Amino acid sequence: MAMILDAFVSRLCSMLLTYAKEEAVKILGVPDEIKKLRKRLERIQDVLNDAENRRLENNQAINRWLNELRDLMYEADDIIDECQIEGEKLRSLNSSSSRRAESVRCCYPPIACFHKVGFRHEIGNRIRNLNRELEQLAKDKDDLHLTPARREDRYKSRISRKTSSIVEPDLVGEKIEDDTRRLADLLIKEDNKKIQVFAIVGMGGIGKTTLAQKIYNDKRLRDNFNPKSRIWLCVSPDFSESDLLRSIIKQAGGDPAEAKEKEVLEPMLSQVIKNKFFLVLDDVWDAQVWDDLLRKPLQSGLADSRILITTRNINIARQMGARQIHRVEKLSQEDGWSLICRMVFKECEEGDKHVLSDVGMRIVEKCDGLPLALRTVGGVLRTKEKRHSEWDKVLSSPAWSFTKLPKEEMGPLYLSYLDLPPLLKQCFTCPSLFPEGYLIPQDLFVSCCIAEGFVTSEDNTPLEDVAEGCWKELVQRNLLQPDPAYYDQSVCRMHDLLRSLAQLITGDECFVGDAQAIENKITSSSSSLASIKLRRLSIVDEKLETIPDFIMEQTSLRNLSFFHTPLICDLPENLFKKLRSLRVLNLRETAINNLPTFLGDLVHLRSLDLSDTNIREIPESIRNLRNLQFLALENCKYLHNLPRGVVGLINLRILDVTGAPLEGLPVGIGRLKQLRSLWGFVANGYEGCTLEELKSLSQLRFISMVKLERVSDKDEAGAAALKAKPHLTVLFLHCTLPSSSSNVQQSRANDYEEEDIKRIGEVFEELCPPPCLEQLTINGYFGREFPSWMMTPSSSSLRNLRWMDLKNCAICQQLPPLGMLPQLDYLWIEGASEVTSIGPEFLLLADSCFSSYFPKLEALGFKNMTNWEEWWWRLEEEDNQTTSLLPSLKALKIDGCPKLRYLPESLLCHATALKELYIDGAHSLREIQNHPSLTELILISNSRLERVSNFPRLKHLGVYDCEELKFVEGVDAVEHIQLPDREAEKSLPEWLVGADEEQPRFSLLHKLTLKNKIYRRGLPDWPLIF
Repeated sequence: MAMILDAFVSRLCSMLLTYAKEEAVKILGVPDEIKKLRKRLERIQDVLNDAENRRLENNQAINRWLNELRDLMYEADDIIDECQIEGEKLRSLNSSSSRRAESVRCCYPPIACFHKVGFRHEIGNRIRNLNRELEQLAKDKDDLHLTPARREDRYKSRISRKTSSIVEPDLVGEKIEDDTRRLADLLIKEDNKKIQVFAIVGMGGIGKTTLAQKIYNDKRLRDNFNPKSRIWLCVSPDFSESDLLRSIIKQAGGDPAEAKEKEVLEPMLSQVIKNKFFLVLDDVWDAQVWDDLLRKPLQSGLADSRILITTRNINIARQMGARQIHRVEKLSQEDGWSLICRMVFKECEEGDKHVLSDVGMRIVEKCDGLPLALRTVGGVLRTKEKRHSEWDKVLSSPAWSFTKLPKEEMGPLYLSYLDLPPLLKQCFTCPSLFPEGYLIPQDLFVSCCIAEGFVTSEDNTPLEDVAEGCWKELVQRNLLQPDPAYYDQSVCRMHDLLRSLAQLITGDECFVGDAQAIENKITSSSSSLASIKLRRLSIVDEKLETIPDFIMEQTSLRNLSFFHTPLICDLPENLFKKLRSLRVLNLRETAINNLPTFLGDLVHLRSLDLSDTNIREIPESIRNLRNLQFLALENCKYLHNLPRGVVGLINLRILDVTGAPLEGLPVGIGRLKQLRSLWGFVANGYEGCTLEELKSLSQLRFISMVKLERVSDKDEAGAAALKAKPHLTVLFLHCTLPSSSSNVQQSRANDYEEEDIKRIGEVFEELCPPPCLEQLTINGYFGREFPSWMMTPSSSSLRNLRWMDLKNCAICQQLPPLGMLPQLDYLWIEGASEVTSIGPEFLLLADSCFSSYFPKLEALGFKNMTNWEEWWWRLEEEDNQTTSLLPSLKALKIDGCPKLRYLPESLLCHATALKELYIDGAHSLREIQNHPSLTELILISNSRLERVSNFPRLKHLGVYDCEELKFVEGVDAVEHIQLPDREAEKSLPEWLVGADEEQPRFSLLHKLTLKNKIYRRGLPDWPLIF
């Protein structure tokens, strides 16, 4: 993430303008020098865009000028930081001194006064030196013939901030559909001789991964391989063996726990992979990933398993013994233009499409049939006005033929980069600091951009919103690729070609690699005329055990991150004294168990991530990190206490202690008024930190509270003032399950004292959220009734709720009337073991009348409702023409409800959008019928189920361990049936065979899956069944 000077200088000017007016500057005695610094920066800023764009032309004079300016800007940033820190201390001390002025003449002891005078003198000299050097650079710029940019509307982005939640599947040309069908047919073709490897080969950016994704998600592959046998792995050049093995085990349904050694994980994988599987190895650079790592443990899988690889090198495919090699061809010009049109034009813009077709086809020609190039250039054209002159500028851009790029196909990608405003240029380089193929969460991108100072707010917009907007715009410009497993685009990858471009732009400021590669980089630099100053370093080295000395010598580092480094246990004691300029320190998933006591020396630090480490104690000196904004301690399983100094982190925006066994939080946490997210707040801890601390945290957006059973009374709960928090959108409320309850089915009223049951009800009554709440989770609540704000939700604080999860509310006998919630689209209810009946009260209040119930609910689930017997709504007594019930419901899941006797008739006739029904462990259910819209039905362990009938659109039927099922009727559209394995065809269920019938019962059936064996109509063994 090299500094994009235009964006960085703009931020510094804004900071200086604000800072010059503050009292701290006057106290330090440097207001005039601060004003000079800002004016000189503003004069230089005008030519920075031109200088940055010409940097890659290898103009040595411009590069030297930019490097000198960049070093000065980093120095200026440090100086402003230190001024603010010291100024804040002085202002605080002066304030307290004035209150004691009558008894104390000076607020500092003599040595402290001397230190403050010394600091003012030192900082003044540094700013004056900085101004002198800037003045010289300002003179030098005239000799470089740099062109000033126009100030008006310089970087206005016209792209819409609204983005689709699903990446358009057709933005790669028509041929991919044919390729998908052909390869999918080959992959499901039966051949039980051995596990077979198939390969997709092609140059970078040509669409290999996209084709593999379409095959992976193809219905035929999904039908042939169950979800836990379909595995996707991204294999980067610097892949971690343990991470790959752990990922396969997890995706296959296993649990690698803490194991990280290859010798332990390989046999574990062999145990998990027993059936047939479909494995995609994306972006393979070395055949050793198969020959030396995966081949042996995967031999335990069945012979009709399949492996699909993508690679740029055909020799890799041959070395891995690929049976079929598919070369991805470039798109035709017609397909390329079609792709651009889908991205740029609306259906009503046929006229514009026709007018711009000539210049558009010439732009397509320059993209040379590469889907990645077409997508990124399409992202540029989307931001332009639909005028010939605007598109001509894109066509004539020198970026197309820029000779300094390492690969010819990077030209259109560089064009896309140049079109970005400075803010986005800076954010575009951020993902290049992660290892190749790394899944980058949006929240990690956001925290990194804020911590590095890459995003600013000019109109008091929260920085999180600005950074999230940058993320969305990079996605919409196709510079980030959303992972298809995350439909909200909250997790993305950066294509390796775009990553290479970003690393080219960052130059010698950033480096990603193992320790040896880093040492080689530093050594080669020190032997040249121009030594590098590393600012950002990502270490990817699973064999590294200690931090080498040459890393501690990189005193200019601002970002130090570790990836796939599980063996690092200890940090050098003097590490933090050496690397004082750090803004970001990421030690996630290392094995460290302590931090050096000099942690407090990192006064510039904004982000500290210690999640999933063995850390046992955090130094009290953390109180000095007044600039810290993000502190992540998630799943630190040996961390029992936080230092009291945490309450001095006045700029903290996110504190995450989820999964850490804390006894409580330090008293005074309410002073952290900048907090936006607080995960894992421990109620009424041993130190006396109560819910009242939350009252002053008015900026909170996300909060999770645990151990709420400790709250003393309703007054303490009311003191949290949740309802008064205008930005709160996510709320998690957790009570600890009683120790006698190893699972929800054992949790009963006799696990609690009556006094405690009454108290927790009063506590939750006071935890009423504000109307802006969108997501609510309640876990372990043991009151007899839900709080009143849940029982009257339609006009209350839940009117904007979209997502609700109720777990282990084991004593409540009645569910709240959630049918009145107008925005609810997801509802999961688990462990309500005292509920015996769900009736009209689940929809509405007794005296209420609505025309639509659950109007937007798409997913509904019930689990472990062990005493639930009846489900009835009686809406058939009302005018069904005017009442709408569950009109948007798509999926219904019922799991572990052994006493449920029937599904309500109202559900059958009203839920007209229902497509998927999953029922497991409903042992009292005897029949399921009359769902006209259903297309998929899965039935598991329903021991008394006898009849399934009248599902005219059903395509997929899965039946497991339903021994009493005798009748399956009115399912004429079924194409695929799944059953448990049977040793002989005579053991097939009677409802399926239908031997006495003249007319085939399943006339459209073309596939029958018996666990590990697939039969298809037309093959020799089909007549043996029917």
